Amino acid sequence: MRFLPLVLLLVASNARADGYYYEQSYGISSARDSAMGTGTALRLRLGFGVRVGDVSLEPWFAGDLTFDRVGVTYGIGGDPAMGRADLTNVGFDARYTGSIGHGLSIYVRGGPRIGGGTGVLARYSGPGIGAGTGIQISGTVRLLGFLWAPLFWVKKGPKVTGALFLDEGVDYYHLTAGTDAPIDAPIVSTNIGFAIGQDF
Repeated sequence: MRFLPLVLLLVASNARADGYYYEQSYGISSARDSAMGTGTALRLRLGFGVRVGDVSLEPWFAGDLTFDRVGVTYGIGGDPAMGRADLTNVGFDARYTGSIGHGLSIYVRGGPRIGGGTGVLARYSGPGIGAGTGIQISGTVRLLGFLWAPLFWVKKGPKVTGALFLDEGVDYYHLTAGTDAPIDAPIVSTNIGFAIGQDF
């Protein structure tokens, strides 16, 4: 419900201009190998990018945080429980976006990434590759609305391009730790997020 005012505004006012943007998203990820120790995890992802035409280039940072934790304070923080792990990822994606009208667009993305773990994966790290696809709705909105939703409807103040998106992705990592057996496993994820900037 907190995104409803932004959705209504985006439907009413779509925009298109090349430029820089910031995005963040939240969701669920799942490792397809029990040796990863992450199981079902909370996926947090932050990215910055630049768009030229239909192509965007985006470096990003993400974390897959297991739900099985110890030392948690009010549901925040802590460390992975015994046999569990967190995975930190950084990567660089190229993205192609195609408009389908009325502020809606679909995209595909992909590129290299590097992952490193904590908990049961504390000594593991390595390269990876991944890809994803998604759908987004974008438009021009008042910047102040991101501080407090009713300000989306004020008639004065700077405007930015804003978007809401749903993203599905899969990342494949080859993690090694010295002489220990390497771990190769895909991680699938579903994220919902928003972006602001000149365009994305």
